[in-house]
This record gives sequence, structure tokens and C-alpha cells, in this order.
Amino acid sequence: MARIMQAQPAPLSKAEEDEAALIQAAQQSASRFTPLYRKYALPVYRYFYSRLGSPAEAEDLTSQVFLEALESLPRFRRGSSFPVWLFTIFLRRAIDHFRRKRLDVPIEAAKDHPDPASGPLSAVIRSEERRNLAEIIAGLDDEERELLRLRFAAELSFNAIAGLLGRSEGALKMKLYRLLARMESRLEAEDEQN
Repeated sequence: MARIMQAQPAPLSKAEEDEAALIQAAQQSASRFTPLYRKYALPVYRYFYSRLGSPAEAEDLTSQVFLEALESLPRFRRGSSFPVWLFTIFLRRAIDHFRRKRLDVPIEAAKDHPDPASGPLSAVIRSEERRNLAEIIAGLDDEERELLRLRFAAELSFNAIAGLLGRSEGALKMKLYRLLARMESRLEAEDEQN
């Protein structure tokens, strides 16, 4: 008699176990939500800042996302991906906000910039590179810019982005690497012209 083997869930990594414990604690007491907030607030903020260019608006939207996450946490299903669940809330909030207001800020503005005191020549070079990069990014379509924001401003893993966008992780990696190679080629071409 043939036995039907049931698929066993893959064992959780140490990081996944730690996160599951944080989620369970936060579900039991809202006062224990802080570690999850600390872990994910900066990537959410960076994403909003990269779209808005306004620290106040980025902070406001970030707080709205985490308030909604805290209120919805009892409905979070064990075994689901917390980053995907959180960024699903975040994307709904972003879509609502950006439907009302259309503004893009260069992605690199969401990251810390090098110390400007390193010298006037290097500051001019960085400024020129940022301007060239901003022009290249402005020429991308919305989907490509969104992929860059999710990966670099929000610092999401490919797995989390794949869950959010309903695509395979491999396809997203290939798309991003091709996009980065295309951008690098354009930057090099612009450098040779200057």
C-alpha cells in the first residue's frame, strides 16, 4: 500500500524563529511591538522619503503604516512572512497617498551621503554622478523605479519583494540585475562623453 507523504514545512532559521517569537509576544501585548517597529521602521521610512522628499510626510506615513500593523497584528497568520505582510500594508498606504499626490525624489536621496568635507573635487564628482544617476532613474518606467525603491530604499529581500509583487524571486533578481547593468552602461557612456 502506497503511503502519501505529506510535505513537511521547512525548518525555520534562527532569524525566522527569533522574529516569530517577537511577533507572538507583540500579539499577546501591544507594548511588545517595539522590537518589530525598530527592525522595520527605517526601511519603510526610506521608501516613503525616496518618493516624497519630505521628512515630515515620510514620518507621518511610516507611523500610519505601523499603527495599522499594530491594529492588524492579531490577524497575522503564523507561518506567513512578516515583512511581506507588513509591506502589503505599507504598499496599500503608499498607493492611497500617491494616488492623491504624484512626486518622486531620487532614490539616492533616501540614503546617507558621504561626508562633504572629504574635499571639494570629490564633492563635485559625487554631485555630477548623482545628477547623471537621477537623469537615468527619471528615464525608467514606474515598475523599474518601484523595484529600485523596494530593494535599495526599503532594503527588502528578493523573497519579500517577490511576495509583494506576486513574482518569482529568480525573475525579480534577473530583472534587477539587468536593470542595474543597463544603468551602469549608461553611466559609463555619460562619463566618457564628459
